[in-house]
Amino acid sequence: MLNAKNSQQACAEETYAVGVDIGGTKIIVVIANQKGDIVYKEKVKTTGRLEKIYEHIMRSLSAAGISQEQIVAIGFGVPGVTDSKEGIVIEAPALSWSHVPFRDQMQQYFDKPVFVENDVNCAALGERWIGSARNSNDFVVVAIGTGVGSAIVANGSLVQGSSHMAGEVAYLVSEQDVIDNESNAFGRFGLFEKKISGVALAQHGILPHILFEQYTKRDENAVSIIHRFVADLSIGIANIVSLLNPKKVILGGGVSQSLHVVIDQICTSVANLTPVPTEIVLTALGEEAGAVGAVALAFEQIGVFNQQGGAA
Repeated sequence: MLNAKNSQQACAEETYAVGVDIGGTKIIVVIANQKGDIVYKEKVKTTGRLEKIYEHIMRSLSAAGISQEQIVAIGFGVPGVTDSKEGIVIEAPALSWSHVPFRDQMQQYFDKPVFVENDVNCAALGERWIGSARNSNDFVVVAIGTGVGSAIVANGSLVQGSSHMAGEVAYLVSEQDVIDNESNAFGRFGLFEKKISGVALAQHGILPHILFEQYTKRDENAVSIIHRFVADLSIGIANIVSLLNPKKVILGGGVSQSLHVVIDQICTSVANLTPVPTEIVLTALGEEAGAVGAVALAFEQIGVFNQQGGAA
């Protein structure tokens, strides 16, 4: 039989947080303990209906054999502009959300603390916890998927910006954009995004991962497209590095799964474009980075998380 002390210790060892990455096409649910051990994960088709998201979470807990009593907090990553302090999703076009009091609405389903953050910011928290940025206090995550976004961690803290829009690299501008009289606007793909996103690559009539496969076979058309992609991405990264001096730049998102064939070229190109040193690496967590980071967000916000790559 457990005595009171051992019972308390066992209880502490059996506490978990839930992380939910609500994407434009899929929702990923991750359940993990304070040591960063992922005990369950599930991927389902996306929805903007909160009751359906609640049902996905409850099914995941049931499948994992974990009770609500063992959950200490729930974190959510959302693809859009998010006021994490107030718990409001200001704008998430992929979900048709505008000024949604997400935390208060989701809190109606749970008697646990609920937190919400931008999805790429969550990915950065995940990479710092158990991924490519472990123990790093200065790094940038650039997520290249359907669109393009980034998250900035400086001096150990997420940089939010005055309007919660720090890291909107989709709107980076080149000289040619100005010459061509191009412009950026909310509700449209950004100028940088139009060059390097998955959608931009797919406009060549070939799925991005196939394009990279053809590149490795030296297909002339694919080589031309990927060389342009590497050049555009390298310019963007070089400017980010010159401005922020991050220790690392981590490339994530769906397209990153194909970037191992050009990562050396990207590193060389960036080093030629800026004298500011950095290390460019691929995500260690893949598509689960956002959900893992939502777990880290939950632990951190309730005060059981430290900055050294793990929970307290």
